Amino acid sequence: MGRFILRRLLLAPVILLGVALAVFVVIDLSPNDPARAALGLFADAQSRAAFAAENGLDDPLLVRFVRFLGDLVRFDLGDSVVRPESVGHLVGMALPLTVQLLVLATVLAVALSLVLGIVAARTEGRWPDRAISTVAAVFQSAPQFWIGLLFIQLFAVGLGVLPSGGYQPPSAGFSFWFSSIVGPAIVLALPFAAAMTRVVRASVADELAKDYVRTAVGAGVPWRAVLLRNVLRNALITPVTVLGVHVGALMSGAILVETVFNLPGMGSLLITGVNQGDLGVVRGVAIVGAVAFVVVNLLVDLAYLALNPRSAEAAR
Repeated sequence: MGRFILRRLLLAPVILLGVALAVFVVIDLSPNDPARAALGLFADAQSRAAFAAENGLDDPLLVRFVRFLGDLVRFDLGDSVVRPESVGHLVGMALPLTVQLLVLATVLAVALSLVLGIVAARTEGRWPDRAISTVAAVFQSAPQFWIGLLFIQLFAVGLGVLPSGGYQPPSAGFSFWFSSIVGPAIVLALPFAAAMTRVVRASVADELAKDYVRTAVGAGVPWRAVLLRNVLRNALITPVTVLGVHVGALMSGAILVETVFNLPGMGSLLITGVNQGDLGVVRGVAIVGAVAFVVVNLLVDLAYLALNPRSAEAAR
């Protein structure tokens, strides 16, 4: 097991290096011109050339990439060419909100999918199972921005119980913070919960059909004990694996949700950087998102290992 974990830890930097190269090359090949973004649309060619020479933008691609890696090793994401701030400062201001949104959405999605998936598996073929499966299919296929707009129309405009947008930090008070973040978290969690519900339902139903469950219940073991100690431990192996796959979709969905609810998070920072042609900001947000994705998938691998220790032996 230790060797399995060590191999995962040693593989993570290699993946991050490949991601950094892909992000750097793709963003570097974009048609946006950092010199024009910094100097304005009507800057002449001589001014743009001087700006490029001063900031090393006309160096070969390999030289710029090595310099970029050196900055990353020092945790330096560079400077914004549009704002008088470093990219690290901008990311540091936006990242806490996005982390709060993702964590709350994940908790809501996992809790909702577990409850609905277990209920659907217990009532397989009956009306609760069909109703849950239908609702899950609808929310899984519905566009996230459409769900967000309907949520605002219902709970902000119609009922007036939640704000239509904006963000209040935790320092403003728990109630103000929670009311500003719970709506976007629910909208972000619904498609994720719908997908996970169908996976949990199939996994739990398959586990409930096995002989050891019937034997344990027939021997007088309480149903709740069988569910918590045996069924869920075995049935959650597949959902935990799927959880790592859906993390990327959850992070990309956060961009739409932050835009719809006007939240100053990483998604809004990315959109602003793209619109302004600020490639340093776009590159910094992409790198931080990629690192977060790799770290979360590493944690998912460890959770999978805890649920199924035999996977380490199989991998070896």
